[in-house]
Amino acid sequence: MEKLRRPGLRRLGLTAAGAVAVAALVAAVGVGRADPGVRYDTQPEALAFGKEMYDFQTVEQMTATSHLVVFGTVTSVEPGRLASADEDPAAVGGDIRLRTVTINQYDVLHNPKNLIIPPSITLEEEGWDEEGRGYISNNVAWSAVGDTGYFFLRRAAGTSSPYTYQLASSDGRPLVVDGALRPSNAENELATSITTMAPSFLNNTVVAASGQVAAGTLTESMPTAELPQPPEESGE
Repeated sequence: MEKLRRPGLRRLGLTAAGAVAVAALVAAVGVGRADPGVRYDTQPEALAFGKEMYDFQTVEQMTATSHLVVFGTVTSVEPGRLASADEDPAAVGGDIRLRTVTINQYDVLHNPKNLIIPPSITLEEEGWDEEGRGYISNNVAWSAVGDTGYFFLRRAAGTSSPYTYQLASSDGRPLVVDGALRPSNAENELATSITTMAPSFLNNTVVAASGQVAAGTLTESMPTAELPQPPEESGE
């Protein structure tokens, strides 16, 4: 299994209090090195920070670097596969359990390879450490059923599924809440720009940027960190 490298990862405020078992987790997932005795938090208890692969300054840059941008709604969330946070698992505490998020997409705004996108796609996000303690990665709250907004996605590393993605960055999930945009990482500079946009303006910005990508006048950003690439980019 390909590993998720998180340089400089820090976890803050981890406590064992409030851990609640997820019923039949191992039976439902059945992959990796899961410990059947692990109890998984139902809510995150900690923050984790690591260097991101991209640092976007504009929505246009984030669009150009995404493999897919959709408008949609989260319809289900469940425990997913195991991954490793680093080449040396002991350096950051060992295995992590991902969360599998199903998104019903209503509109495909950016699809540079003109792939056939099914009505439902999968987003993977970090969820639990090896002791079952829930944590939030780079200030991005856990996805919840009913979340509706814009998803800037890149193919997930470590899986051969063509419709399994991860966020292009911690800015990659602006939600629509009460008619306004809520950035996914309020601490980043791009969040300030996103909060000033109406959802329709963001929508039009993505569509226009996608057109520039197709015309060859806008290219993807250079990565700022050495992280795993999806199969289509790494030649696997």
